[in-house]
Amino acid sequence: MTLPKKGSRTLNLDGTEYRWLVTVRQGILHLTIEKAIDPGQRLQAYFEPHNLFKRGAARLWSLSRQGRSITPDIVARIIRHGLANDWQPASKGQKPLYIHTWESDKIIPAEIETTDGEIQLKDLAIEQVSQLRCDLSLDPNWRQILFNADVFKRFVLPDNYFPLSDRVRKPGLRFSVFNDGYTEDGFVVFGIESVDFPDVIMYTTNNPTII
Repeated sequence: MTLPKKGSRTLNLDGTEYRWLVTVRQGILHLTIEKAIDPGQRLQAYFEPHNLFKRGAARLWSLSRQGRSITPDIVARIIRHGLANDWQPASKGQKPLYIHTWESDKIIPAEIETTDGEIQLKDLAIEQVSQLRCDLSLDPNWRQILFNADVFKRFVLPDNYFPLSDRVRKPGLRFSVFNDGYTEDGFVVFGIESVDFPDVIMYTTNNPTII
């Protein structure tokens, strides 16, 4: 099935016309690209929206605007990257070539201008969950708690748990940790998630014989 003409756009690059479409699914920007005429393999690139948040009158954070937009220039750069990495837009019967969010941000770093009070709050949550994944794996007290905890029981970390940078502490982000079960070789899986953005979650495996 080819991309619909309604809602999609075309781009001529180096003599080849491509059709592209951006959709949003579960907060992620999905860019789909194919040849406009007689399409073959698709190229799918995923982008973090890098949304900007702002405090309202009640001191609550709310979405201000989407930070990243998919422009024709970005589409052209993704096409060139795909072609340099074995994308075959004229070849039929092949699965799409995927470019995931971590890769797309490296290919095209997001350059976002903020106004007063705007913060990339979810990006900060991702950054902090990644750090906490390391911190908890080295913390003997929390290791003991999580090794003995009921599976999936959430523990909200205290606000003063480990020194956080001012950039993270000011928004008042909250995080929970839990025992996510066991691997086949007996390791315990710790889960660390953002309370404010439940889809921001990471895991780490830990040896229960080492406290």
